[in-house]
Amino acid sequence: MAEKRIDIQYRGHRIIANLGGAMVYPEKHPIDGSSQGESLANAKAFIDAKYNERQKKRTAPHIGTVDDYAEALAALKLGAHERAMLSAHYRAEGRRLTATQLAESAGWDGFSSANSHYGRLGKRVAEHVELDLKGRDDEAWTQALAEFDEDTRQWTMHDDLAKALLRLNIV
Repeated sequence: MAEKRIDIQYRGHRIIANLGGAMVYPEKHPIDGSSQGESLANAKAFIDAKYNERQKKRTAPHIGTVDDYAEALAALKLGAHERAMLSAHYRAEGRRLTATQLAESAGWDGFSSANSHYGRLGKRVAEHVELDLKGRDDEAWTQALAEFDEDTRQWTMHDDLAKALLRLNIV
């Protein structure tokens, strides 16, 4: 009896494996294997190697590479408010904005909405590419996207995030 196709999620990727090999998405990277189990194991090893290599290139554990951000933003469904905040942040002088300015870019009156929504976006990005963040609140999650300056109360967008936004034509 022929083995059934295996379709799983692994570290933010979809792997479809059958007797003849596997395919890793979103890259559409073909994987060889002499059995379904071997194909699946080889696909997981490919993904693990990709993440291990990226981790070496990160400037800090909580900051992704251009490839990390591009992969996450392409895979995640961004709302209009998230696109508006990312665009405003990118276009700001020095790529620095306060939470109030981020809120205004999305059409909100107060900074708490921006903190909540930008934090959730940071969480989704961090989880997708396995960034190591200190803490589990909106400020910690936002650190995946930008650094906070206590003195000016401004968030400065990470350079690699800015480059990924350009690569994906989001800004």
